[in-house]
Amino acid sequence: MNITTMKNFVFVAFAMLPFFAHAQYDQWFPGHAVTDSTHQNRNAFLLGQYYENIVFWDQELDATTTQLCYKNVNPSSIGNQQIALSQAGVKLSNPVAIVLGNGIIPSEYLLIYQTNEGNDIDLKCITYQPNGTFTAPVTVSALSGDDIRLTTDGYGKLAWENSGKIWISQYLYQSNLFTAPYAVDSAGAYTPVYAPGGLSYLKPNGDSTFLISVYPDYSQNNWTIYPINSQTILGQSSALANAGPLSGGNMCMQNKVGSNPTGLVLTDGWSNELIHLNSPNFNYSQPAIDEMTLITKSNYFFPTILAFVSDSLTQKDIFAEAPSYNGLQNISRWPGADTNPKFFVTFPTGYSVSVSLFWESDREGFSTIYSTHYDYLFGGISEKQKENTIVAKPCPFKSETNILFHASGTVKLQILDLQGRNVKTLSVENDADGWSKALWDGTNDSGNSVSPGSYIVVAISGKTTQSLIIIKN
Repeated sequence: MNITTMKNFVFVAFAMLPFFAHAQYDQWFPGHAVTDSTHQNRNAFLLGQYYENIVFWDQELDATTTQLCYKNVNPSSIGNQQIALSQAGVKLSNPVAIVLGNGIIPSEYLLIYQTNEGNDIDLKCITYQPNGTFTAPVTVSALSGDDIRLTTDGYGKLAWENSGKIWISQYLYQSNLFTAPYAVDSAGAYTPVYAPGGLSYLKPNGDSTFLISVYPDYSQNNWTIYPINSQTILGQSSALANAGPLSGGNMCMQNKVGSNPTGLVLTDGWSNELIHLNSPNFNYSQPAIDEMTLITKSNYFFPTILAFVSDSLTQKDIFAEAPSYNGLQNISRWPGADTNPKFFVTFPTGYSVSVSLFWESDREGFSTIYSTHYDYLFGGISEKQKENTIVAKPCPFKSETNILFHASGTVKLQILDLQGRNVKTLSVENDADGWSKALWDGTNDSGNSVSPGSYIVVAISGKTTQSLIIIKN
């Protein structure tokens, strides 16, 4: 499948959208500055679920000091900058965050980051507490060599690169500690990313590159690494990027073959097909990828959203392909080089998804973080969705949640994971007020507790499909 086929697939899938969902918007919102333009602001990371979103980044104060900053953000307002951690003469960078506690932001979360305060780059973390303060830093990894390219699955697992090895660690909620670093692979492994269902990374293979996917499982104080897939990709690949939590598992990477300009390779999460996007004259680099989840009664669609850096204009710019456009769109139309695009998915409501895109733009010698977002309803053919006819209380939840919805006739109620696989079929009861209800205790059909994360509730009755995103902590 080539890029044209992919574009047609995206376009057709979105053209079908009015039959089973009503998109809130059909274009990227205008980009706006998230940080000031008087410092080097880099490496944004968005922590969010609904409209309680926090963006973190590192801010360079001078040649020796970089601090960690954050502010509350939502589509209608941006809060004031706050300092999470600053140490004179120390560079703190590349923050990632994990929600703790009851899952309500900003009650409690972990902020993990890179620090150069030792002889090399190590990983540490601080915890934001309900009283509004951060704890003292705790070491996550102090391996010999530089711990870099930190990534997280958002629910407690970390992965990073160090000296040609991929390392992982698991946050243990009961003991409030990270496990000791564990090497997944070596011999030049690099660029780890957590994708739906597992961990992926790259390894050199002569004039080709291995794309390797595994599932790391930590239980009874031991790691077990289950192989998932391995692909060989012609050329030198780098900058691996994964699709978000509501995806079919697609990934994208930067790729260079011989003396050709740098291009992109996308992987199809279902069929392992490779899709090439390149130009004979210009470089395409630094990809970011995400996917929509669109649900009908009988099928699931994952139209792809892609962003990358192109030098086809006078300076580097961010181009994006969203499902409402049959082609690429320049979303950073102002002077100054634009780099490092990143996608983050949040949930404004249980029915809608907001795909936020962050990037860095040069402004008069400094780097400013900019953002735009694209919102949509993720599923259901019923217009009653907008009347909140399906709810889950509590949400997020730890042990169990009650699901209530209006329906007529026979109802099939399923819990799906983010790849559309059935997790559990629930028994439904009806009350005198016309509500159908079910209790989910966070287990699968085998009675085993499922992992923390996002799940999709799908209720099918006659010709009506209702769906809802819920979060288990």
